Amino acid sequence: MTLDRPELDLTRLSGAGGADGLGALALSQNFRVALARSEPRLLQPAEPNVSRTFIEPPASFSSLLDKGVELRAGIIAPVLKGDCLEVLACMLDVREDVVRGMGVFLNEVERRRADGLKSERDRRRFIVSRGQLRQILASRLGVSPSDVELEYGQLGKPQLSHRMPSRDLHFSVSRSASVAVVALSTGREVGVDIEAVLPVPEADEIAALCFSASDYKSYAALGPDDQLEGFFRRWTRLEAISKGLGCGLGYPSTSDEKDWVVRSFVPKTGYLGSVVVRK
Repeated sequence: MTLDRPELDLTRLSGAGGADGLGALALSQNFRVALARSEPRLLQPAEPNVSRTFIEPPASFSSLLDKGVELRAGIIAPVLKGDCLEVLACMLDVREDVVRGMGVFLNEVERRRADGLKSERDRRRFIVSRGQLRQILASRLGVSPSDVELEYGQLGKPQLSHRMPSRDLHFSVSRSASVAVVALSTGREVGVDIEAVLPVPEADEIAALCFSASDYKSYAALGPDDQLEGFFRRWTRLEAISKGLGCGLGYPSTSDEKDWVVRSFVPKTGYLGSVVVRK
């Protein structure tokens, strides 16, 4: 799921669930329950891809499933790389000493946010994801991870403070279950989203509610064996664009999907992601 901006609220979508939006709310709740309770399907991650042209892959996922390597705890691994774009992935379930080490990098606001999480697992994962983000940004800026300063947009999108050495570095973060990814782009807005690929009984209803007419048509035309991947491919693309815009799905926007270049990727077995860069 996404990090630092509001989670998707389907009740914000125009006309969702009738006048009171209860139908959309039920879909949203059921979707999150399905994600929480189900086990990921085994998708094989792609090899790190070096390309100078960012284009949407074809409908088939065979190119993503051919080869790949598994992430290892404590290692930040590149999963996608190209001209002015890099996507890095890491595991969030690590040893306690690693969690403590990452916690040293956090500022007071981040520590309070971590302390406010009810689940110990969620607290640990937040600390690791934020610590890894700080390490990645620090390596690009030539500063200490604890010295990385962030600012936040109106809807919570993080960005580098104006006091940082490079305001030209854009980034986006997403985490789902035990995996987090950080997308970096030089000079262009970027958005990223990953999801654990899980059975979603309400996928057809959610697709009809959230997808564009053309996206829904192409999704509905997929065979039964391809629909789950097809759903998450489209879902992560929508989420990534909303992250690039700094808003949540359902918020009014003048941006069009044609304004973005899209890549799909597999950061780890059982996960699927999309990253977008503004043209």
